[in-house]
Amino acid sequence: MKLVISTKAILVVAFFNLSFLSLNAAAAPPDAAAGKVKAQSCFACHGENGIGISPEIPNLAAQPPLSITYQLIQFRGQQRNGGAMAALAAGLSDQDMRDIAAYYASLPAPPAKSGNADQITKGQQISSTQYCNSCHGPQFQGQKHIARLAGQSKEYLVTQLKNIRSGARIDMDGTMGSAARGLSDDDIDALAAYAASLK
Repeated sequence: MKLVISTKAILVVAFFNLSFLSLNAAAAPPDAAAGKVKAQSCFACHGENGIGISPEIPNLAAQPPLSITYQLIQFRGQQRNGGAMAALAAGLSDQDMRDIAAYYASLPAPPAKSGNADQITKGQQISSTQYCNSCHGPQFQGQKHIARLAGQSKEYLVTQLKNIRSGARIDMDGTMGSAARGLSDDDIDALAAYAASLK
């Protein structure tokens, strides 16, 4: 698979590298207890337990904290669109983001979801040929700034993969865009079913 990295992707990576440096420059350690207080407005959609109130809303429980922080930075900087998220993130400081991320990261992981066994098997095969676990981890648990996919709702994952494939949602370095470009709708459904089935 040939990886093509656009100038736009390079600029996005540079933006996040600078943002990461500013997050860590003389910043207070993340505070999950403070994050719970700051996340009150998040509960209406993402729940106090980090489980989205509908399948279209992502689960945040047990997400790697840096992944949540980076998504909030994207919403605040309007590199990513998502309903009311840009408006909600606009008022958050870097420390607010780190605290909210620490809170959601501290919660128990969402449960695995049942699904069509044949589709889940197909999704596992696709994930292996696409090397999905090299970034998302062996059980799709996520790591560093890479999102946890295990236990995420299938509907949310399908929407995001299609948005990444079309370019409606950009990723930091173009890796996901390149991986998703060759996926059919059936492949995306299978991958999403597989990820949702993991704990």
